[in-house]
Amino acid sequence: MRCLLFILFLPLFTQAQNLIPNGGFEDENICTEYSKNCAPEAWIATSLRANYYFYDTPWAHTGSHFTGLIVGNRAHPSIRNFIRTQLLCRLQTGHQYKIEFYVRANSAVFDSIGVYFSYTDFLFDKRYFKNITPQLWVKDGIDSIHYNPKTWQRVNFIYTATGEEQFICIGNFKRGEYQGIETAEFDNAYYCFLDDVSLTPKDIHEQFCPDYKTVEENIYNQNERHDILERKIYYYRHSPPAPVVLTKTLNVVIDTLVIPDIFFATAKYQLTEKNYGVLDSFCNKIKDKEIDSLISEGHTDSVGKTSYNQKLSENRASTVAQYIRQKIFLPDDRLVIRFYASTRPVATNSTDEGRQKNRRVEIYLYSHY
Repeated sequence: MRCLLFILFLPLFTQAQNLIPNGGFEDENICTEYSKNCAPEAWIATSLRANYYFYDTPWAHTGSHFTGLIVGNRAHPSIRNFIRTQLLCRLQTGHQYKIEFYVRANSAVFDSIGVYFSYTDFLFDKRYFKNITPQLWVKDGIDSIHYNPKTWQRVNFIYTATGEEQFICIGNFKRGEYQGIETAEFDNAYYCFLDDVSLTPKDIHEQFCPDYKTVEENIYNQNERHDILERKIYYYRHSPPAPVVLTKTLNVVIDTLVIPDIFFATAKYQLTEKNYGVLDSFCNKIKDKEIDSLISEGHTDSVGKTSYNQKLSENRASTVAQYIRQKIFLPDDRLVIRFYASTRPVATNSTDEGRQKNRRVEIYLYSHY
């Protein structure tokens, strides 16, 4: 009888993951000094006392919050502000990423809004912003230009990384000053409003680094704003801190092995000795990979009692998983056993052929390269 063996390579996730924390600005930061929600979590503006965080559901692109970049001031033309955050993972050299966000403005300012990636924190950069050239300009990625404060417009780019990207900053990098702008949104300042910022890998196999949750937690714990942050910025511009070194994103694949019913004696969970060769071949193929986890799922057809099928599917899944685990020396904490009895059929249970397809063990081995 012919054995059924399938080895597939599939993405770990079908949805891309945003490498920017709090890209929608919905999570509110409670600042250390005033215990108030005066800023978005993860994001800090260079003009610390400016109004740049807004709570206004009808005006937000999605949700209730958005930010405002001060791109000029009628009374003090040189005033600007930039907002920056740290990425959750470092980008990979030569890999492409999709950057998307939404902007709206009342004035012709989109030509001066830039996106700047850096290895070190923009807050502590001693250089004058006019000496910094952003990698991307909004005017090159905007779908269309409508200077209407009620209209959000999508900006999107495909960016090829150098591998040094750890921080992202968005702001007005225009070297000259605006002339003739009469409308000010707040205290003589005019704005470009920003919402829903995302940075996602184009490669569907590229995923978060293993420690991204810890990185996000550390970013959210940066609660200094106002005077405390001003003193911190002053100090670090004169005595720069040791650079943050983020872990790079991972390229993840799944090796999938389907063990059909015929690998087992009838109604038994022990593997037949003649079929060890197939498992040995699979283990040899994956032994040099850096493995995150192994999931073994047991399934049966619908014949017989549910309790019996549940136990049989558990035992078969465990038998196969333990055999592979010992061959590739996988720790117990990276092994997951699941058993579904007849609840997840892949074919009809009305025919012998269909029932045979449903009696199986599926192995999902997650690894990265």
